[in-house]
Amino acid sequence: MKANLFLTFISIMLAALLGYLAFNVANGEENDVICGISSGICFATTLIPIIGIQYESGRLGTNIRMFSALFFIVFAISHFSYAGFGVKMPYYIIVNGIMLMIYLAVFYKMKGIKDI
Repeated sequence: MKANLFLTFISIMLAALLGYLAFNVANGEENDVICGISSGICFATTLIPIIGIQYESGRLGTNIRMFSALFFIVFAISHFSYAGFGVKMPYYIIVNGIMLMIYLAVFYKMKGIKDI
C-alpha cells in the first residue's frame, strides 16, 4: 500500500464537505455539531482507502475498495438518517461506533492478506 498525498487530501476534503452537509441537515438539533464531526471522521475513514491509497495487488485493492465503498454507503445512510430524523446521542454514538470498529477491524485484517 502506498498513499498518494494529493488524492488523500482530496478524499479528506470530500469527507469534510460531506460532514458539513450532515451538519446542515441536522441544523437546529441539539447535537448537530457532533453529528457533523463524526460524519466527517467516518467518511474520511472510508474514503481514504477508496481514493487515496494505491495497492500493490490488484485483487486486494479491488476487495478493499469495494468493502470501503459498501461501508461508505452504510455510513452515509446512517448519518443522514440520524441527521434528518433527529440525533439521539446514545444511539448515534453506539451504532456508528460499532460500525466504525467493525470496519477498521476487517480493513486491518484485509490489508494483512498477501497474494499467493
